[in-house]
Amino acid sequence: MSARERAALARFIAEVVAPASPLPPVAATDAVEAFERQLAAGPPLARLGLRAALLARAAGLPVGPLERPLCSLAQLCYYGDAGVMRTLGYEPANVTGPRQ
Repeated sequence: MSARERAALARFIAEVVAPASPLPPVAATDAVEAFERQLAAGPPLARLGLRAALLARAAGLPVGPLERPLCSLAQLCYYGDAGVMRTLGYEPANVTGPRQ
């Protein structure tokens, strides 16, 4: 993803999740990186569609049926961060990092 896309993604995740104390801000998590990993693992057409939807949304344009999956993926990536999970009460021993 380009720097512009990453910045738009960070703003989008913050908007969708709206983290409040004690949850960390998006910048203190791996949510953007996790989103990128999810995109990279998906089929090419899905990657293209979600990236286009993210940029359209950042420009204030409607994204139609891609709004829901885009929001769901953003939430999954934020709440999947190890620090966020610990804050929510998950045992650190049960929290694993990204696969190598």
